[in-house]
Amino acid sequence: MRVFVAEKPSLGKAIAAVLPGPQQRYQTHIESGEANVVVWCAGHILEQYLPEDYDPALKQWDLESLPIVPAVWRMKTVSRTKDLYQTIKRFTKNATLIVHAGDPDREGQLLVDEVLIQLKLAVPVKRLLINDLNPAAVKRSLGALENNADYAGLRDAALGRSRADWLYGLNLTRLH
Repeated sequence: MRVFVAEKPSLGKAIAAVLPGPQQRYQTHIESGEANVVVWCAGHILEQYLPEDYDPALKQWDLESLPIVPAVWRMKTVSRTKDLYQTIKRFTKNATLIVHAGDPDREGQLLVDEVLIQLKLAVPVKRLLINDLNPAAVKRSLGALENNADYAGLRDAALGRSRADWLYGLNLTRLH
């Protein structure tokens, strides 16, 4: 089974529109002919742990606990998107190929990659780069899949920015 993981529902629907039928549409995914499934995120469906998620004692703001620097960075599902995460998990565990369909920018790369990393999948992942949602452009992009690993630098740039925001934001807020 080929599973497309789109960054957002509109992108998922544009991909499904050019896949073979018949199709069954659901709130969180679209099942298509020839063993294709399109699932999607809706923004970040994972978020970084807060200090108190690492250690309950850090819920209390105390200068003595600063700086707070996680030894191992962890993520958790955003409560409003748990159904999307569970849908992605359900279909990707049976996938023979995963197609990363995040937006072609740093944040789009990170948004889908962080979910795939959290799921610890051992399945080949290809990258689908779509700049235009019209059917002809989507079909062209489907014919030009690349290796997702080639975009690790883009993901790492977004991840570095995200972690820097966490480190500076939380530590300086508590220092003030």
